[in-house]
Amino acid sequence: MFRFLLLISFFISFGFGDNIQVVPLANKTIDYKNKIYSKDVRMVQVNNEYKCKEYLDLITLKKNKYFAKHYIAKDRVLCANNVYVPEINKVNFKFGSLEIEKEAELIQETNSYIKIKNVDGTIEKIYTDGRIQ
Repeated sequence: MFRFLLLISFFISFGFGDNIQVVPLANKTIDYKNKIYSKDVRMVQVNNEYKCKEYLDLITLKKNKYFAKHYIAKDRVLCANNVYVPEINKVNFKFGSLEIEKEAELIQETNSYIKIKNVDGTIEKIYTDGRIQ
């Protein structure tokens, strides 16, 4: 009798049961374009409740700087298509023997000044003598 019950429970759990997956869920709400930290995500075992083509895991989250493509509510699954890695451009400019590297996008460059767009969206004009406008 015990073997029969063990056999039935085996078929129910593996044959007819849903597959168990480990998926990342958000610990708190993540706003649009906010950085996602590893403390904001927890891994949970679930049945086929959530459907994503590719899930985000903690190892890749710690390696790269991910940002949210849209608002992510608390206890929602994090899919790979819900996040993005921003493209950061670096600008190098020289003032005589002084060379400066800055995370920004080059807008305009002349002999007297350089105009750049910073990561936060502000536009900065830097003259060759070091003045900033």
